[in-house]
Amino acid sequence: MRVLLAIHHPLTQDMGAPGVTLALGRALQAQGCTVDYYSYSEAWPGEEHYTALHGVRFPWKLAAHLTRVARDYDVLDVTTGDSWPWARAGRPGASSRHALITRSHGLEHTLSERLRGDAREGKLHLSWKYPLYHGGFRLQEVAWSLRLSDHAVLLNAEDATYARERLRIPASKLSVIPHGLGEAFHGLPLPPPLAEGPLRLATVATFIQLKGREDVIAAAIRLHALGLPFTLTLYGTGTPEPQVRAAFPPHLQSLLRVVPHYAHATLPGLLAQEEVILFPSHTEGHGMALVEAMASGLVPIATPVGVAPSIVHPGRTGLRVPIGDVDALVAAVRELAADPHRRYALRRAAQAEVQGLTWSDIASRTCALYEEALRVRAAGSK
Repeated sequence: MRVLLAIHHPLTQDMGAPGVTLALGRALQAQGCTVDYYSYSEAWPGEEHYTALHGVRFPWKLAAHLTRVARDYDVLDVTTGDSWPWARAGRPGASSRHALITRSHGLEHTLSERLRGDAREGKLHLSWKYPLYHGGFRLQEVAWSLRLSDHAVLLNAEDATYARERLRIPASKLSVIPHGLGEAFHGLPLPPPLAEGPLRLATVATFIQLKGREDVIAAAIRLHALGLPFTLTLYGTGTPEPQVRAAFPPHLQSLLRVVPHYAHATLPGLLAQEEVILFPSHTEGHGMALVEAMASGLVPIATPVGVAPSIVHPGRTGLRVPIGDVDALVAAVRELAADPHRRYALRRAAQAEVQGLTWSDIASRTCALYEEALRVRAAGSK
């Protein structure tokens, strides 16, 4: 099967959606597929820096590309919001046997609703420009792409429900397929229990409001005031260390470690000396950082977003807290701190829970979806 994976980002292993796209491509190749890619790197060869304007232009660059090459592929698997100009034009250049799949790395509509909700509650400020594109026309582009595709792949049940109930996409056109877990995270030894000392907390997230930044800061302040010994390491902040540290009060500085960037392959080693992953995100398409931290032997305290409801089972593989509930976050940390034996048992259970998330299985499910989409489209054309 010949597959084109198109994504509105530059392709790089160390970014979320692009890294996942490359991993899926490798897994599909292992299943016998021929896989090509089309991304910012192909749309604008030689450019190193991209702006919001590149995102606006990408669907049209992709449409021109597909018009030239679509006939070479059985499946055109395109990120949401990007295939609509080509599909609306009648899919020029496509072969008679083809399927158009739209793939979400987190449905833009559910993200927008969370952003607007947090803005109404005064938790963040939205620019006046937000409704012009990302909170406006981009949502329409995504809806068009979903309706014009043969099938849609979503990452979580919440997004699928929204697409079905709010965007009126038929359930028969929707599939929920999560991401796989990279080979580097399979079969990792669970580190032995740490010697007596402070509880070792970690986050793996960009340092922004949507990832629960303010909740982590508030929880750290409260935990310190309660006299709980802990350290907090913030991995992958994407924000320089001085700016991250400036968000915390002076009396917490000695408890913090900040790692703004890291190579993805080094994450298991970085997490080897941590115990608890704080994952208070306000919205997620999937939440690969949560999965990878659990695979590295950390017990999660997570909000019910993205993949979390399906892998963080309260009291069995971790603890769950409501979005934005600092009291619950503090209580969960204290609960784990109070019982080292239970904490270690949860670490073991969390690690075991995610071992079945293999890219081989994801690729098999994806290939089956492709074949079914091709069959349905062929039947409809008769």
